Amino acid sequence: MKKQIMSVLGVCVLPVLLFAVFSSVTGGFGIHSLRIILSQCMIPVTMGLAMAVVMQAGLMDFSPGVRVVFGAATGAVLAGRFGVAGLFAGCFLGAMAGGVVIALLYRYLKIPSMVVSMGVVLVMEVMGYKLSEAAGSSGILKVTNEISEWGSYPNNIILTLIACVIFYFVMYHTKIGCLIKAAGNDEVMLKHMGVDTDKVKFKAFIISGIFCTFGAVLQICYSASVSIQTGMVTMNMVFKPMMGVLIGLQLIRLWDNMPLMVFIGELTIAIIFNGFIAMGLTDNIQNMVLGAFLLIVMGISQNSEGFAEMKRKKEVRKQGPGTQQAEA
Repeated sequence: MKKQIMSVLGVCVLPVLLFAVFSSVTGGFGIHSLRIILSQCMIPVTMGLAMAVVMQAGLMDFSPGVRVVFGAATGAVLAGRFGVAGLFAGCFLGAMAGGVVIALLYRYLKIPSMVVSMGVVLVMEVMGYKLSEAAGSSGILKVTNEISEWGSYPNNIILTLIACVIFYFVMYHTKIGCLIKAAGNDEVMLKHMGVDTDKVKFKAFIISGIFCTFGAVLQICYSASVSIQTGMVTMNMVFKPMMGVLIGLQLIRLWDNMPLMVFIGELTIAIIFNGFIAMGLTDNIQNMVLGAFLLIVMGISQNSEGFAEMKRKKEVRKQGPGTQQAEA
């Protein structure tokens, strides 16, 4: 019980500490900022869940941004005809379409997931823009305030919580969830056991579409509109969710609850950037910090095993020559 309590405190200390620091150094940042921070990190959380499924399968996917935007666009179009039912149906169809295409191309054409996802980004951005033109609005689609209430505060938190529960159930209590994590940990061993790992990864992309659907609903409801641009603009949307997932992958060593760790990671990122805004820092400086932070997190993530081995060897040296001989 004591270990679990320490784990909970360990994963919460980072966002709490950052919030306290920014609250003390910035007058415009404090408890009143919590609602804004929570609302802003809900979309990255759902996108982070989508990326976490694929990343735990040992793949990389840069398409959640465009899938969220395309799903939001499709939801906006159908919401104009069928109301709330059209919103959710459109977001589901639009968000799932990209996942299905990537899954098919990856499995049957053997194209690397990163390359496939970037190609899908280019195609779906253009498709989304053409969809907005067909709807009579070049690049911007809107929904009514009544419909946007379904994804506004506090409903956005409820929808994100539902997405987290679905993620936890799928990844921790189903066979496919266990296979996805196994494929990411040791794909060769899984193949020797007779498991079709390509099929497992195919399903990972499909499952990620579920969480892109939640992101699409939140995206269109955040400001009752969605802006559709081309030129791989949606690629920028994936970096904050990616950093949150990478932070979560480090925190998961303290407590094996990936959706909670993704939330903690995205909350940390939201606190940092809202703190910078309160301090009056420019977008260029924020982007520099984003890039530096991404490099630091990636560096720690990719070398965590090496750090652990260095720590183990250091402890062995402290224990004396006899222990070193026993280790040898």
